[in-house]
Amino acid sequence: MHLSITLLLALAVTLSGVGGSHAEAGWEETVDALVAAPDDADRASLIADVLDYAPSWQEVATRIRSTTFPPADSVGQAFLRTTVCIDTVERPWVVQIPPDYDSSVPTPLLVALHGGVGTAEIYDDPLGSVSENEFGALALERGWISVFPFGQAGATWFDEVGMTNIRNLVRTVKRELNVDDDRVWMAGFSDGASAGFAHAMLAPSDYAAFVVLNGHMGVASLDFDSPTYAPSMSATPIFATTTFDDGLYPSHKMRRSIEMARDAGADIYYREFPGEHDFDDVKDELPAIGRFLERHPRDPFPSRVVWEAGSTDFGECRWFAIDRITTDEPAPWHEDHNVALTDDRVTIGFQPDYEFEGTGIRVGVLSDGDYPARNIGLKAGDVIVKVDAARLDSLPDLYEWKGTVERGDAFEMTVLRDGESVVLRGALPEPAGHFIFKRDVPSAAVRAGFAANRIDVQTSRVGAFRILVHPDMIVLEQPLVIEVNGEVVFDEFVEPDLQFMLSNFISNRDRVLLYVAEVAVDLP
Repeated sequence: MHLSITLLLALAVTLSGVGGSHAEAGWEETVDALVAAPDDADRASLIADVLDYAPSWQEVATRIRSTTFPPADSVGQAFLRTTVCIDTVERPWVVQIPPDYDSSVPTPLLVALHGGVGTAEIYDDPLGSVSENEFGALALERGWISVFPFGQAGATWFDEVGMTNIRNLVRTVKRELNVDDDRVWMAGFSDGASAGFAHAMLAPSDYAAFVVLNGHMGVASLDFDSPTYAPSMSATPIFATTTFDDGLYPSHKMRRSIEMARDAGADIYYREFPGEHDFDDVKDELPAIGRFLERHPRDPFPSRVVWEAGSTDFGECRWFAIDRITTDEPAPWHEDHNVALTDDRVTIGFQPDYEFEGTGIRVGVLSDGDYPARNIGLKAGDVIVKVDAARLDSLPDLYEWKGTVERGDAFEMTVLRDGESVVLRGALPEPAGHFIFKRDVPSAAVRAGFAANRIDVQTSRVGAFRILVHPDMIVLEQPLVIEVNGEVVFDEFVEPDLQFMLSNFISNRDRVLLYVAEVAVDLP
């Protein structure tokens, strides 16, 4: 991507090498360099330089909020870029800039996640896929910036590599373009939708709303052991759809999980439609999705936070962070919100090789777990040409066959292996019941709210927590009172900490969430 923002990045690199010399730059220019500094810059040195000048936190906050961004060289286009993920693998991503982008105006950002994220290979034509992406078209129509990460097995939307990649790409775009921090949204279909549910329950602070089309809120828990809890979906609005004949997540099953989540306090706008597991069956909702997102900017400092976490890695929601989880008995109000579902999906257990252009279905990779594919001896590279009496020329033929059988049925599969025909025999597993969320670890839960320089907190299994303080939440010239389960644990003035404010800003690149201090509380 070749944008004129490189000029500002060059300035950041130049200033980062100043090493504290005040002769060449004042604190304003040093703050500008810090705001624009890429990940490999010496940002700690830049922060130290700002502190040496000793400007007030108000001056620095004003400078950050008024950051100027150079105009983009090209608008109305998508740009292919690459990034090195935390597993050291370089992966592509795409950013699309709307035709009317004005670098002086904060612009909404849509993060669009593709489906089929568990395949071994990344899309071979990322730019081409974006040109056909309905969410990308919606973003262009509405004048939003859009970003498209690309995942694969080992870097999915649900594991550490993939989740960190999404987070870092959002921060990269925020560093380079004038993003409206309160209008960052995530949208996806299938695996991309399941990811929206996951991020709403694990790391929602960047986002104003999520769009989840034909997804499953339990995927992160069931397949990736992430501790997810329905009450946490109260923090961020969700637009969700299912279809009646979806072979993976049909309405009659997903409806039960939506109802359970709503009972737990989740903020979900939910619609059902005729159709299968096909984006075309829900794409007519795109205008309504556009209106929904524009009606739902983020509330950066909600007066009430309800959050549940089974890991401190996912303990933070907006201005509250759970720092230690205990194994104490839960509070009476801390109940488990879950629902049992019956898994009667007909699943063989492999990912096809989508690049194969011959007749039949070539097996790309076998899925991990106790699936029929492994049990019957199917191998990567096999070309499936027949199952029972049904000839399989392409994937739609397999889907059609699945509609004729049920869990527990025996089946016979014919494959071509090394030029020879091989017949494999086995049976589909019997229907199995499971809860939508695993419960392998104890969780901590909190209900917190602020008003009139007072924060009232109800906790369950919380051993320690932090409050992130912003002047829009409390009056700094008055003492802050924190009461936990009816007992006052803090009653003091909060002193703004410029170093904390700058370090926290660099970690989230959010010009709105300029927290000026944090208050840590350890509970007995």
